[in-house]
Amino acid sequence: MLHELKNGDTSWASKGMFIKGDLILIVKPTGSKHRYDIPGGKIKIGESKEQGLYRECLEEVGLRIKKVKFLGKNTEREKYFFIITEWTGTIMLQSEELEKYRWVPIDTVLQYRLTKTAVQGIRLLSNTTY
Repeated sequence: MLHELKNGDTSWASKGMFIKGDLILIVKPTGSKHRYDIPGGKIKIGESKEQGLYRECLEEVGLRIKKVKFLGKNTEREKYFFIITEWTGTIMLQSEELEKYRWVPIDTVLQYRLTKTAVQGIRLLSNTTY
């Protein structure tokens, strides 16, 4: 499925998995059919993949990333994946983008209804130490 790009966006997106102990943050996009995702979004023209991640996570969930590790990419789906283990701020959802969030155990997160992007990122996460 092709999505129309907003002005200034590239086709690639950066997605971040916030890890707190044995929990991972999942978010429910506004209007989605009960599927959860991981925070992040399109990279703007001129941004690095990290800059795009920092901006998107601050906009979407109100968290300022302090420590991040690149996990991998999916060329076909045009996604970069990161593990985020340190941040500041309190979660404040951007209501036009997200309607709810949950901290869930990493070992059971795949039991939730997730987007394909979230599933792929979480599978990469399970093969990594952080």
